[in-house]
Amino acid sequence: MRWKVIGFLCGFLLSVSVLFYLYVDFTKDLDSPESKIPTGFLLLYSDGTFMSLPRSFWVKLEDVPPYFLNALLVSEDKRFYYHAGVDPIGIARAIVRNISSMSINEGGSTITQQLARTLYLTPTVTWQRKLKELFIALWLERHRTKEEILQMYINSVYMGNGLYGFASASRYYFGKELGDVTLNEAAILVGVVRSPENFNPLRNWNISRLKAKTVLDALLKEGYINSLVHKRAVEELEAMTYAGNFKMDMDEEIFWRVVRELQQLGYGLNELRQGYKIYTTLDRNLSQAASSLPRTVVVEAIDPMSGAVLLYRGVGSTYPEGRRLLGSAIKPFYYYLAILEGWSIDSELVDLPLKIGDWTPENFDKGYRGIVTMRQALVDSLNIPSVNLFMQLGKENVVEFLKNELKIAGHYPEDMTIALGTLETAPEEVLKAYSAIFNGGVVLQPYIVKRIEDVNGRTIYEASPKVLNVVKARRLSPMEASMVLLNVMREVVERGTGVRARQRVPVAGKTGTSLKTAWFVGGDQNFIMAVAVDGEDLVGGVHAAPIWSQLVSNYNYLGKMPKWKVQVSLSTKTTLPSLTLDVDRLVQWLQEGTLSIDALVEITSRLDSSALLDFLSSINERSPQLAKELWEKIKLKRSW
Repeated sequence: MRWKVIGFLCGFLLSVSVLFYLYVDFTKDLDSPESKIPTGFLLLYSDGTFMSLPRSFWVKLEDVPPYFLNALLVSEDKRFYYHAGVDPIGIARAIVRNISSMSINEGGSTITQQLARTLYLTPTVTWQRKLKELFIALWLERHRTKEEILQMYINSVYMGNGLYGFASASRYYFGKELGDVTLNEAAILVGVVRSPENFNPLRNWNISRLKAKTVLDALLKEGYINSLVHKRAVEELEAMTYAGNFKMDMDEEIFWRVVRELQQLGYGLNELRQGYKIYTTLDRNLSQAASSLPRTVVVEAIDPMSGAVLLYRGVGSTYPEGRRLLGSAIKPFYYYLAILEGWSIDSELVDLPLKIGDWTPENFDKGYRGIVTMRQALVDSLNIPSVNLFMQLGKENVVEFLKNELKIAGHYPEDMTIALGTLETAPEEVLKAYSAIFNGGVVLQPYIVKRIEDVNGRTIYEASPKVLNVVKARRLSPMEASMVLLNVMREVVERGTGVRARQRVPVAGKTGTSLKTAWFVGGDQNFIMAVAVDGEDLVGGVHAAPIWSQLVSNYNYLGKMPKWKVQVSLSTKTTLPSLTLDVDRLVQWLQEGTLSIDALVEITSRLDSSALLDFLSSINERSPQLAKELWEKIKLKRSW
């Protein structure tokens, strides 16, 4: 007998040791339960109207009606206030039923166990998961009060249709606060818990009412309501109808854009989830107008004087981090650099065939104009003159300007194709850089969080503009260069590639077309918007500019342009990087008669002596006779 007792004690101690080891092992690295509760802060437009209700709306335990708590406890955990997280009686009852049915469908879970499962475990039913659930429930009871556990449960339990917590379910299913639900509505919400996707009123109203009746029956049985109240409630339940006005319109991209910024500001979701209000910078009318656009259309708008994001939609829907090839929308950046360095917008650029290594850039219309001004090249978005300007400025200088002064983050190609927009970057980076053009050289950090209010209505954060950089003055100041460039960008919209964005008031902008994206970026001193349309065979001026025009009608767009004065006289230049000309093609055209020798003389006679010598040497290598004829005509033209 003694040995049996000793054996029993040893077995008991061993079992306790193993269980204690498993308990420690399962719970040693658990995060706080509050950190696992779905986010419940409120997002608002800049005018204070709700953007949408959150999928999890926080409610304090003291604001929950007693009859709701009674319905919840009688249905889910009658002995909640008397157990330590695990109810042995409930477990024993569940074991008997599972053995009888040869399954593990009955769990006997307490509210604490359900909370443990919701916050830390997967819904897959296994013995291993049930064991972890028991240990975590015990751990929760050790580290939190009953009231804290019940409050977390009420705010985190899944309620179907992407909703978490009874407060959110009450708002979406019945359009009212949890504190305002009737007894029957409370019973319906509690009945959803057992099978959220099947028992919710939106999915099946009749089943939802049947489950609510079982909750009412339990309240009667346990003495929480009398037979008269029960009878009246059942009669009202049977007569209830459900409108099903359920709407979930949260833009997930906006939500995560806000979350990223909150984290950068040092605000964790644990602190904000309990009903804090996040006022965004987003314009309600503009955002709602953009909501009907197809997902292939990406739009973002900012205030260039502050960096406030006014519109944000679909930015990351197609490409990682929202990055796209920029196309000709890159051109204003290095035209800005040229003007800063003293180039007149009337400087002349050569528009003839180029060959840079194996790359032979072409104008969109495949034509050539001989010589054009910088103004014409930008207004008509001509590629070859722009590449010529890019080369005159120097690739390293331009890239340094884009990266370190305009602060454009993205993937920069190593070759010269960057001149035509093979820079891969996000719309927000583009707007950040365009803002410097519109505001006179200040690069601002775009932001979307305008203000944060705590649950008591106190402002705990107020945004202010953040300056990332100020463009360096060269021959011209940034403000002077901005004034010159914006005047040309207005012509882009008035008579160039951006005419489909034209308004009754001034618009300065630029189109862009890359392999799979069409762009239009434009606006005024208070508003600039980027539209990017993803797809094949698209053109910025045809497919993006009209969308810009359509959206801006929903915004108080004033067309306000700066009136800065240019104090410095600019240099008018004629430039030709002759070594990059496709001389073979020029010689062929001359020999075929496609290009007249007089037309070529008209162009080359404007070059300085060094550039002219380079060009004639290249021609001489291919046709000495042609080089001699050109030289004779050029001498006559220049009266040498």
